[in-house]
Amino acid sequence: MKAVGLIVEYNPLHNGHLHHIEQAKLKSNAELVIAVMSGNFLQRGEPAIVDKFTRAKMAVKQRVDLVIELPTVYTVQHSDIFAYGAISILNTMKVDQIIFGSEQGQIEPFINTYDQIKKNQTRYDQELKRQLQKGANYPTAHTIALEVIGSNQTLDLKMPNNILGLSYIKAQQQINPNLKIDTIKRIQANYHQTQLSYPITSATSIRQQLSQSFTGETHESLSMPESSYQLLLNYYKITDLFHDWELYFPLLKYRIMSDSFEQLNQIHGMEEGIEHRLKKMIIASHSFAQFIEKTQTKRYTKTRLQRLFVHLLLQLTKDEVSRQLKTIDEINDIRILAMNHAGQSYLNQLKNTPELNFISQLKKKQSDQLAIDEKASSIYYLPLKFEAQQLLWKQELTPPFKV
Repeated sequence: MKAVGLIVEYNPLHNGHLHHIEQAKLKSNAELVIAVMSGNFLQRGEPAIVDKFTRAKMAVKQRVDLVIELPTVYTVQHSDIFAYGAISILNTMKVDQIIFGSEQGQIEPFINTYDQIKKNQTRYDQELKRQLQKGANYPTAHTIALEVIGSNQTLDLKMPNNILGLSYIKAQQQINPNLKIDTIKRIQANYHQTQLSYPITSATSIRQQLSQSFTGETHESLSMPESSYQLLLNYYKITDLFHDWELYFPLLKYRIMSDSFEQLNQIHGMEEGIEHRLKKMIIASHSFAQFIEKTQTKRYTKTRLQRLFVHLLLQLTKDEVSRQLKTIDEINDIRILAMNHAGQSYLNQLKNTPELNFISQLKKKQSDQLAIDEKASSIYYLPLKFEAQQLLWKQELTPPFKV
């Protein structure tokens, strides 16, 4: 059974994602779509608007056959680690091809840029490090480093999906150069677009609208499938909220104020004495929005800080993340979030693969990687009322959703 792999977040799933799913299946001529999806916390260090189970249901109701969770320890990271973890899982799942969405829309510039970096790796790495030390953000540092090595490529690395795309190529070359990889162009909506548009809009604009009001909206006005809209509605009826960082600000404030400088310094991503700035700014901030505005610098961007804050909430130390990254080539615990009949049939074909351990629900004894995911879910549900917490947490202990 020919399978195409996607790397997704679906926060939430909208019409632009449908285009990606349809075009990926068409371009690869695949019979099956397997998606590796971020869990309850996302690559840019944000809590997902609704939980991972709801988003996985959105996917299998819209032509994705199997949804696998990307472990939290690999999700809330910069693009290279995020990409490596996701492609490692898809390679283990024996997909025939990976197709990602990008602003570029053609694979050749990604491959050519990767080749140029590879040929000038030392010089490129030196310039990248130099720019980052000067305070440049990651996209700008990449762009300048490419210019220094004389790259004549037209790949715009200031566009978020192009950055991810280059990381996907790098990971694919390191893990399995024979694994096919391609891209399709994202249509119309820009990733950072904040105004709703029809029929394609950005996930950012949907989240912005939902943070203001959910009354009077329809799946058409939100540019999403009816099934995604209904799942959003159901989640809201249970929780009376959509998740954002403001909900976690009291937890974050408690952690920063109660931990010592030495304790804070042990957290993954806590570098260059930023813990002193956090202690100073948290006291003077009445909201998460104000706190991050006061704290961010050229070097510590909003995204970098958000990732740090997730690690802080989860108490993910530098030593723990270092241990986990050493085993990134051996992600054997494959957590299944949702599937349809075709997805289940594909899993049955792989059951005799010795290195794979399919996890359908959490158990008492589990790997450190899954323990981190369990902690992430526990903290994610904390802002909810007790009854909603209990109801949604049960999903961790029951078999995956099947459509």
